[in-house]
Amino acid sequence: MFLTRVRIENFRSIAACDVRLGPLTVLAGPNAAGKSNFLDALRFVRDALRTSPGQALEPRGGLEEILHRSPAGTRSDSFRIRLDVTVPAPEQGSEPGRERGVLDASYLMEVGADPDPGADGRPGVRWEELRLPDLPDRPALFALPESERHVRSDGWRDDLLLSKVSRTNREVYAVARSLHSMRFYELHTPVLRDIDQTRSKRGDAVLGERGESLARVLSSLARHRPWVKDTVDGYISTMIENAAGLDGKEFEEADLAYVVGRFVEDGSEDGSHRQVDRRSLSDGTLRLAGVLAALFQSRVLNGSIPFVGIEEPEISLHPPMLGALYDALVGASDNTQVMVTTQSADLLDSSAADPGHLLVVRDDGHGSTIGPIDETGRSLLADGVLTLPELLRSGEMRPESGVPHNLLEGGPE
Repeated sequence: MFLTRVRIENFRSIAACDVRLGPLTVLAGPNAAGKSNFLDALRFVRDALRTSPGQALEPRGGLEEILHRSPAGTRSDSFRIRLDVTVPAPEQGSEPGRERGVLDASYLMEVGADPDPGADGRPGVRWEELRLPDLPDRPALFALPESERHVRSDGWRDDLLLSKVSRTNREVYAVARSLHSMRFYELHTPVLRDIDQTRSKRGDAVLGERGESLARVLSSLARHRPWVKDTVDGYISTMIENAAGLDGKEFEEADLAYVVGRFVEDGSEDGSHRQVDRRSLSDGTLRLAGVLAALFQSRVLNGSIPFVGIEEPEISLHPPMLGALYDALVGASDNTQVMVTTQSADLLDSSAADPGHLLVVRDDGHGSTIGPIDETGRSLLADGVLTLPELLRSGEMRPESGVPHNLLEGGPE
């Protein structure tokens, strides 16, 4: 498990939330409740570390689009995100074969508008902090508030100290690298279906966050981890009628790749397969292959990707088959931390579905409330009055409330 606790203030529809995560987290709730906003807060941290907070805000419509507005229309002047994480402790000359420990850390960033009237609301880093509770003698990483630091001639900082940490600072670098390596998937069928003409690279192929390189990922699994490819094909054959699997075809001479399907021949007694062109594959088949590739790609299995977030993995899939998809989510969470958003009760219709996996997201007109299933919902489940899918379908699945106001201790008041 990588992310253990998430605290957010004033990010889009989220005025405040404080939740703890497990190996698998299912963000469940109706449309427009704020599920994607929660996932995007995590993605923002990753994007800001890869570029800068200002650049991460641009595709999101700028700072004004991110800052939370109250029901009365009042907009906050900054947002905060604090992530508590657990990462493998850097090796410090330990004996070969000795089990590695873990390192706990808590990272906070606050982003707001530059108060200089001439800055025209330009965003900047108001506060940045990294705490290492396991290493109390190790100085933490701090960015001082504007009143206590030298401000650059062009205004507030728009860079993060954590993104610039040296490899020699082994513990802090381990935190930065793990946050930098999170992956967030919003799969697009045309991308999954398209011919991949990007240049092939040495090493394991990585699935792009819209579904790029699906063919190369499937091909790489078939070559280097055939038992994993068999697992992926097993899920596909369980959930897609007459399907035997999907393969990636690579042509080294032209440096391109594309996906083909294998389906059992109608009326075949010997189980012979026919090949189905990528253009004839259904949207559901392609999306399922994309979800499974995201969950079981080699970089996940070797620990290089500590967190995988997927938006609505059930889209375009036949509802009676979604229980098997939940099984895949549980299986993948043995290798990486998994978070998905869903509004589908059918996804929860699985013996593997556990109320402890769920964070419920609701917006009753005052902003998003996020938390575990409330006491009433837990009682209905425990007494057998409703099943987990029925609880979501009935509209009676609600989150616990009561997030403390000062949930992000530290930083400027």
